[in-house]
Amino acid sequence: MARLTLALPPALLGAAHAAGTPAGTVIQNTATLEFTPPGEPPVRVPTPPVTTTVQAVCSVSALPNGTVAQPGQSAALLPGESTTFRYVVTNTGNAANTVTLGVRPDVASQFTPGDLSVHRDANGNGQIDPDEGALTSLTLGADAGATLLVRATTQASDRGAAYPNLLVRCGSNVRGLDGETDEDNVARLTVSDPPALTLEKTFTPATLRPGDETTVTLTARNAGNGPSRAVTVTDVLNTPELRDFVFVSGSARLSGSAAPAATAEYSADGQAWQAAETSPVAGIRARVDSLAPGATLTLTFRLRSPEVTGTRRNVAQLRSGDISVDAPADVTLRYQPLIALGPLGNPQALPGGELSSDDLQRRANALLNTEVCFPHTAQNLGDRTDILTVSGRVETGEGTLRFTERDGTPIAEPFRTDLAPQGTKDFNACYVPTRANVSSATEAFRAVLTATSSRGAADNLTVDVLTTVAPLTLNPVKSGDVSGLVEPGQLLTYHLRLTNTQSFPLTDVVVRDSLRNLLVFDASGTLIRTDLLDFVSADQGGTLEGETVVWRLARLDPGQSFDLTLQVRVPQGTPDGARAVNVFTVSSGELPDPVPSNPVVNGVFRSGNLTLVKTSSPAVVAYGQTITYTFTVTNRSATGVLEALKVQDTLPAGLTYVEGSSLLNGTEITPVVTGRTYVWEIPGLAPGASAVITFDAVVTPDAGTQIRNSAIATAVSNNGETQTPPSSAVNTIDPLIFGRNTADLVGYVFQDVNRNGIYDRAVDVPVLNARVILAGGRAALTDAQGRYHFRNLMEGEAALRLDPNSVAHAPLSVPQDAGRPGSRLIYVRNLTSADFPLAPDAGDIAVVRDTTLRVTSTLPLQTPQTLTVRKQVFEQEPGVYLVQLTLGASAELSGVELNDPLPQGAELLDGQNALTFTTLPGGERILTYRFRWAGDLKGAVTDPAARWRY
Repeated sequence: MARLTLALPPALLGAAHAAGTPAGTVIQNTATLEFTPPGEPPVRVPTPPVTTTVQAVCSVSALPNGTVAQPGQSAALLPGESTTFRYVVTNTGNAANTVTLGVRPDVASQFTPGDLSVHRDANGNGQIDPDEGALTSLTLGADAGATLLVRATTQASDRGAAYPNLLVRCGSNVRGLDGETDEDNVARLTVSDPPALTLEKTFTPATLRPGDETTVTLTARNAGNGPSRAVTVTDVLNTPELRDFVFVSGSARLSGSAAPAATAEYSADGQAWQAAETSPVAGIRARVDSLAPGATLTLTFRLRSPEVTGTRRNVAQLRSGDISVDAPADVTLRYQPLIALGPLGNPQALPGGELSSDDLQRRANALLNTEVCFPHTAQNLGDRTDILTVSGRVETGEGTLRFTERDGTPIAEPFRTDLAPQGTKDFNACYVPTRANVSSATEAFRAVLTATSSRGAADNLTVDVLTTVAPLTLNPVKSGDVSGLVEPGQLLTYHLRLTNTQSFPLTDVVVRDSLRNLLVFDASGTLIRTDLLDFVSADQGGTLEGETVVWRLARLDPGQSFDLTLQVRVPQGTPDGARAVNVFTVSSGELPDPVPSNPVVNGVFRSGNLTLVKTSSPAVVAYGQTITYTFTVTNRSATGVLEALKVQDTLPAGLTYVEGSSLLNGTEITPVVTGRTYVWEIPGLAPGASAVITFDAVVTPDAGTQIRNSAIATAVSNNGETQTPPSSAVNTIDPLIFGRNTADLVGYVFQDVNRNGIYDRAVDVPVLNARVILAGGRAALTDAQGRYHFRNLMEGEAALRLDPNSVAHAPLSVPQDAGRPGSRLIYVRNLTSADFPLAPDAGDIAVVRDTTLRVTSTLPLQTPQTLTVRKQVFEQEPGVYLVQLTLGASAELSGVELNDPLPQGAELLDGQNALTFTTLPGGERILTYRFRWAGDLKGAVTDPAARWRY
């Protein structure tokens, strides 16, 4: 069997597998056939040589490869950022070739990136340099390669993923192989939601005094929906504005949700940064790799301000990628005025502060028209002397306001106080509520006080509130067992009474009664001192505390009362003219202002220092003779002034006062006369002074054989009255001294029923207790028979008058009255009579006519109705007539008309003579009218007419 073997030269085998064999290479190939015939030696048969020329092949490769599912490279950006993708393109063909370049986003892209230009990274630095322009084609030798950079940009609105794909395509210089393309080079570009970075900077306080510290707060915040790049917050402190501020060592703090991942760094020059605090600190910053959505990073530190005033501005910066945020803040250095006004001892109203509950004072109960005071303190918290002006206004209710010192001394308005730094002023705000607010159960009265600074500090307020304001109904009552004047050494008992008439209980009640209430005056009435009453005793636990007797009660409920007793003694050495004016007061926890009682006033005067001496002359007189009486009134006190002195003398029977005879120290004086009592008034007597009163009286036979006349003197001193014992003068009567004749005057006073001027027994009516007065002043009253009697009158003319106030009827005119009814002028001798007839009770009315008119209805099926009119005519006086109409109806009548005509020419004086009744009730009624008519008496009567509707 022959075996054939085809042997190819090694050169042929190598040329057939070399992808990079240059084009144009000629390959000659000769094949040798070897075989061995059976039984024969091998035979080698060469073929003729075959020549092959290598053609140009276009092949290109771009790496890294990638698909949408598995991108070859990826980049994550924020909107507006850009990136570059790096590719390596290789000519895998066997000849130099030019490839075209392009980038096409895959259809799966959610947005189309911008730019997508291709650049050759000639220097291999991974960046697109200015001289590396955009390419659309690239020529490469066989097996040569190049690094390409594809730039991609984003817009602010781009979100999601985009898939740019680098397309590398063979050029057209190779025949038959146009369009071979490498297009599996997908990269992924992801754009997430952007961060919203803010930076806020504050100085706290933003206004401070030179040398004080302020806290700087830098707060970075991501208010967006996407995380940020690395964030750096920097505050440079060596700027011209802040270079004289001093960083407070150890004061830097990081806080916020991003603080655990953040670091603080310091710089001594604003350039180099380190984690340890430098000296000095010229800059400080905080760094964090990213701020998540909603995360914050806060850097705080303190600065000490320089001793220079003015406003400084500092700008902090936030940097994150291409985001830059500046945060300016101002700090002002100045001397700061600051004031406070609040309750006593707490002007800043701590802990609550301005207008908190700690800045409000409240009183549960107060009284209308009664002052209540709230204590306050004003303070200058500034660093310079300040003038504070305090004012107030009533916001709820009505009332008045005044300011006082703490001891109650009034403060002149406007209320201004000059206070050094940190100085205080304590004072009271006192209110008198005049009307309460009834619409609120918690604030019947509300007032707001305001303190104002002269240096421009903010006003400071405080509030005073009265929960309830009720009328003051308390009425402390004080009484004494002695009224009027008292004498030295006399014991006085006082009663102190009070009922709680308020609607609320009184607690911690204090009753005070000061014993320094004995007022001592000099002779001119000027107060020279105040003495003490001597304390004797007090009941129910009253004790003497200093000069005041004090009772203390724990509680006095509404309606509950107390009755206290106090005994004192007027000191023995008390001079006349002194005055004890005793008042007690009641106060409580609800009524800090004491409520006073009424005063009990007792003047001091020794009763023996007022004297009256009465004398008379002559000592022996006869009937009809005049006696001159003399009163000498003396004030024997060395200090007490007497006022409103009165000398009272009741003349006994047998004396008749002589009108116009009274003299006071030689000057005519008129006494006040009541019956037989005469009172002479003396305006006053100074200490040691006297006054003399004289008057004359005529003796009448009623005197008998002896007449005693007594008088007393009273005077007012210190609102009290003192009185002398009676002083008497006795005169002897000798009726035969002159021997003159006497006479009696008698008469009747009576109602003259028949008007004949003569008293007719059993016809006329006697008048009891009618007063008949003689011109000399003697008076007599009538007895039950109407008789009066004057005895022992001197013969001669006598004038007498019936007192009109003692009788109820007018006197009738008689010839003896000379045209003056009730008066008489008669000659009295022996027994003389004068009567006084009076008008009778019934008057003088005569009935002229009495007639009756009767009208009756007679309709069938009806009860008869009757109207009667009785007419009576009286003559009251000549020419004046009274008509009385008596109407009687058997039942209620409708539309009644009554007409009673007057005589021709008569004048209606009063009442009505024509009447109309819409409805006249059943029964009787009387109507009257009067008219004047000068005609004949018989012609004064007319007939009435009446009708009604039925």
